Amino acid sequence: MQQRALITGGSSGIGRAYAHYLTGLGWRLDLAAQSENRLMSAAAGLDGPVHCYPVDLASSAGVQQLVSATSVPDLIIANAGITKAGSVGTLSQSESAKLQYLLCGGVIDLVQWAAPIMKSRGHGRIIIISSIAAETPMPNSSIYASAKTGVTAFGRSIHNELKPHGVSVTISLPGYVRTNIHERAGLSHLSRQVPDWMWLSPEQVVRETEKASLAGRETIVPGRIYRLTRPFLGSRAANTAWRALTRRRRNL
Repeated sequence: MQQRALITGGSSGIGRAYAHYLTGLGWRLDLAAQSENRLMSAAAGLDGPVHCYPVDLASSAGVQQLVSATSVPDLIIANAGITKAGSVGTLSQSESAKLQYLLCGGVIDLVQWAAPIMKSRGHGRIIIISSIAAETPMPNSSIYASAKTGVTAFGRSIHNELKPHGVSVTISLPGYVRTNIHERAGLSHLSRQVPDWMWLSPEQVVRETEKASLAGRETIVPGRIYRLTRPFLGSRAANTAWRALTRRRRNL
């Protein structure tokens, strides 16, 4: 029987790259994202059966709409997300709540819908695309970092809970990835200031994440440079260097 995957945030970036990878292997896909136009554009570039679900995953109503419209697949890739910079206290309560739900609460709700059914089947895979932000302080991105930390802790916990039942849970922690996420957040200066060697392609993230998932690993940090520096990411020196690299400069 043809395997089926649900990819949230499947219209662009890592989600779209994952869709291309899986259709190349003969998977059926369910793609979910907020923009119907971008979803249809992404689906048009894929070979194989694809169902599109234009839903707002930053709201519990949107997640409920998605789970009511489909069934539990063989693989879930919880990838939907945006980044939003802002010093503490500058995001409105509504902005903060939506960001936290999109990046963490909504992922938890989606997994809690799927996990019991996967467990009863005795098989299934769940991949959570988190961020290296879960491993290091992120001044001016505290809501983003805290949400990614929360969903990472959730993933690690259910990895141990579900593994004895044949369900694999893997959390991917990529660093800078060349997608449109920074430009859409008004952070296009990062593409000019952050060195090329710190950027990953979406395809590399997909390859390394899928390999880790199939091996049943709990976490994967894509990119050799990030794996080498991971033990030092919480240090004062690393935080100082990160702030210097990402500070918006007047002449840019």
